[in-house]
Amino acid sequence: MCSSKRCAALLVSLVLQYHQRSADGFQSAALSTLHVRNCKTPSKTLCLLAETDRRQQSYPTNYRRKQRKKGVDRSSLSYQSRQIINKFEEACQKRRQFDDNNNNLPSHLDDLVLKLLGNNLFATQNENLVEATDDKKRRLSHNITHRITPRDASSLIRLLGRHGAFTSMIAFLRRFCHDINEASNETKAGSNRTFRGGQADEAILYAYTAAIAACSKPAPNSLSSSKDPNYVDNSQYRSKAFLLQLLEEMENGFDRRIFPSSYTLSAVLIGIDDGLDALNLLETFVDRYGQDAITVQVYNVVLASFSGEKYNTNGWHHAISLLQRMKRHGPQPNEQSFSYVVQSCAGSGQLKVALSLLEEVRQLASMETTPKLYLPILKVCAKAGHSDVVLSLINKMQDDSIQITTMHMNLYLQSLSKAGLQIKALGVLRGMIQESDPMQVPDLISFNTVLSACANGNDYEAAQALFDQMKEEVFDNIRPDVVSFNTLISCAPPLVGLNLINEMRLTRRNREGVVFPNSVTFVNAIKQCREYVKEEIDPDIRNQIFDIALTVLGLAREDRISLNIFVYSAAIWIAEAVGDTSVALKLLQELNKDTLQRTNDDQFRSTYSACYDGVISALSKDGLYREALALYHYEMQPLKLPSTRNTYKSIVHALDNANNEEVKNSQSKKAALLEGVLSRMTERDRTVEVGGPLFEGLIKLHGEAGSFKAAKMAFDSIIGPCDEPCLSAILRVCSSTTPTHWKEAVLLTHSSDVVWGARGPGMIPTRALSYAVIACAKSDEWKEALNLIDLYGIDLKYRRATAKLESSGLVSVNAINSVIRACSRDSRPDVAVQILNDMQTKYNIVPNETTFRLAIIACNHAEHRERRQRRNTSDASNPLEFQWWECSLSLLRRMREAEIRPSVQAYSSVVSSCEAAGKWQRAIGVLQSMREEGEIPNLYCLNAAISACEKGGAWVEALELYESIRSQRNSSIRPNFITVSSLLIALEKASQVELAESIYQGAMRDKVVSPWVRRYDTDGTLRRMMDLHKFSAPMAKIAVREYLESMLTRKKKAIRGDTIFIVGKGKGSE
Repeated sequence: MCSSKRCAALLVSLVLQYHQRSADGFQSAALSTLHVRNCKTPSKTLCLLAETDRRQQSYPTNYRRKQRKKGVDRSSLSYQSRQIINKFEEACQKRRQFDDNNNNLPSHLDDLVLKLLGNNLFATQNENLVEATDDKKRRLSHNITHRITPRDASSLIRLLGRHGAFTSMIAFLRRFCHDINEASNETKAGSNRTFRGGQADEAILYAYTAAIAACSKPAPNSLSSSKDPNYVDNSQYRSKAFLLQLLEEMENGFDRRIFPSSYTLSAVLIGIDDGLDALNLLETFVDRYGQDAITVQVYNVVLASFSGEKYNTNGWHHAISLLQRMKRHGPQPNEQSFSYVVQSCAGSGQLKVALSLLEEVRQLASMETTPKLYLPILKVCAKAGHSDVVLSLINKMQDDSIQITTMHMNLYLQSLSKAGLQIKALGVLRGMIQESDPMQVPDLISFNTVLSACANGNDYEAAQALFDQMKEEVFDNIRPDVVSFNTLISCAPPLVGLNLINEMRLTRRNREGVVFPNSVTFVNAIKQCREYVKEEIDPDIRNQIFDIALTVLGLAREDRISLNIFVYSAAIWIAEAVGDTSVALKLLQELNKDTLQRTNDDQFRSTYSACYDGVISALSKDGLYREALALYHYEMQPLKLPSTRNTYKSIVHALDNANNEEVKNSQSKKAALLEGVLSRMTERDRTVEVGGPLFEGLIKLHGEAGSFKAAKMAFDSIIGPCDEPCLSAILRVCSSTTPTHWKEAVLLTHSSDVVWGARGPGMIPTRALSYAVIACAKSDEWKEALNLIDLYGIDLKYRRATAKLESSGLVSVNAINSVIRACSRDSRPDVAVQILNDMQTKYNIVPNETTFRLAIIACNHAEHRERRQRRNTSDASNPLEFQWWECSLSLLRRMREAEIRPSVQAYSSVVSSCEAAGKWQRAIGVLQSMREEGEIPNLYCLNAAISACEKGGAWVEALELYESIRSQRNSSIRPNFITVSSLLIALEKASQVELAESIYQGAMRDKVVSPWVRRYDTDGTLRRMMDLHKFSAPMAKIAVREYLESMLTRKKKAIRGDTIFIVGKGKGSE
């Protein structure tokens, strides 16, 4: 042991001995303060205070034993003071013995303090001290310093604060300090009672310091406070304003200024959780008391505030700055200072900075490297699962000649457990067992850590084998405790977990090795039942597992285990998993909602909200939307429970799955109910982190109802950045409503370029960007759509750098298809084909059948458009120019090479493009290949082929195609008007008049062609007329010829009235 440590240990022992022997509280307190001022850490200071209290608690018995041996002056102040402390301690002890719940202990202490102070002089924290009369004797008779010594007064203050009697503690503090100040003044005036000014100042300083330390004590966690029905919330006392008020009272509340000690300032800073507030308050202390008055202990308290969980992301910046300031201006940082800064950096994930600080301390000759500097990094790395870093740090400790202990090896085992390396953890444990160094012998924590590693890795067999070895006492002094049982239960099958609980309950019959199950035991067992229920499909087995969970819950009630919020939460969620709504509601009703009034801890309230989330989720599965909404409106809101994403997700699901068909099928009614929920949401809930599912569902409902305005209002209700589902929902509404709101989609995309949870340079998710592109494409704004992709798409270099999957594109393939369709409508087949060619290289998207089909359709439309232009201008096509029919054939060939099966519509478009170009051989070839691949041509495809033959003069092939259509008796494809018209044109060009008439007559019999219609004449008479308006010239000729020949064969008397012909420039007319 180093000399500094021996001195510190000697000083501690001297203080403790002096507390036992000295009857004068002033000298004892002075010696304590000497040690307190030399304490390097606030923890050491509080440890000394706790040890002093422990010695004082055992003091009455020793004092009475000595009192019997020798006579004691019962009228002395020290004896009377000790009797007062004994009375308070005996009261606390009796309450603990006869009342398990320690009921009304603070109020009982209030009564004792009331008797001590006197009814007329009792003052609360908000009242002024009642002044005594001017009568000198009466003032002296009521002076409390005549009954209790300053040391015992400080002990009484700590006792009251330890048991939650803060009101009485503050009243006694003010009364005692007021009386000792009066006694000091009386001494100056010549009284017989001697109280020196310096002694009075020290007594006031110690009393206020003890009170501030009691108020600064951190509150217990939410779980322990929920178990204790008599938990006293000290949040109003543990506040910056109240602590500074006590400090101001001590310093300026008397006729002379009393300066605080370093321990007083440290106690004030300990009560401030916010690190920035503590840093600002430190600056105030430096300005008020000077730099020399602020010791390293005070700085360490501020450094410790930045190492907590609240500042686990950015607190390390302030800790580093404060450490640099201490190096420059003093006081010089000690080992604990570096330890807190290292802990802050490691907790913030800044391992490199923490390791550099550790290396800096190792290089300092004036500071010894101790395990305290390594522990913060080891703990953080172990918690994060960085086993390699933990192993390297242990090797550095060996290089620094630091003894490696079991605690360090346990941290290494914990890192392996977090990393899921249970096999390696078992190997390290075997190495520790075989280690000859007694400082590295594994303890129970080592075995439990390895058990946890096996449980985290779902290796139940390995965990069971190790547990059996522990139970059989294979290892010396290693037997399973409640943590061992709980860990094994967390990975065991439900029935095994139930047997383990029964085994724990049976250990109460043993004299040794008694292991009682606690609340964690039942939580783990019920959670494991839920995991098995989620994986099981058979409903019978699911019900059996649920029965096991209910049995476990019943055993907890039999053993009178305190069922905390976590037990109820686990039971409710397994009831939700099996769909038993009645059990979930019953468990929710059993919850004691009075515990919510005792704490303002957000974590505890969040756990309480999880119970409601489970019940609402169970109700949503059954479609009980009214009950789900009732729980939200009439229980969660009045209790001020924080809602979660699961809350709003379950509410939306309850409406989508409503048992009322009228509500289920009505978007407007569901939207109205969600609007009611939205009206009661707080600002916290209106963020996407919490209320995102509700906003997404509400926007979708308004979009399905076709109300873009209402959907936009719901989107505008979001506070802060939006997330991917909400942005995608509003952009989908922009693309699906009629007319499409492409301008709003572009504006939303530009204004929402920072999306919560998104990744990539543009920070716009793929699905949202796809909907924006589709909205622009539907409005034929294909240029704007391509601009959005170029602005917010992620290039391939970024994807490869971030190890993204190559299959993930910038946008969806449907978005690209919509752009190609828009280009086709805008007569830009060149852009459509270019987009298709760049899909894999530029957009990282694999084209599908729809992509090729849309590009082929664009080429077909372009070919028909050019044919019309050539016909109007009488220009012949240049065979050396680019031909769109050739492009369509090339795209069809690429589809086959990519093993994409073309659809009938794709084939029809290729045949139609060949028809427009007059390439009948190509059209027939495509038709034959189509049949070879098993595709049945549709009538549009056959008509295009016949038209191509007509343009190429291939009337025989056209006739064969026509006959093939007529021969398909069982097919739904039958010749139509276009089929007959194209064939008649081909026969007319080939001078096959008789064959054409025969085809026409057959079409008349099949009712495919009928020139006769009934129309009203100019005089209003309904007449039978021959309408040749839609007929081609060859078909019109045949129709008129047939009619005239039929007239010649009739008798003259059969002819009645005039025959009316409706003529005009019809299809194919010249």
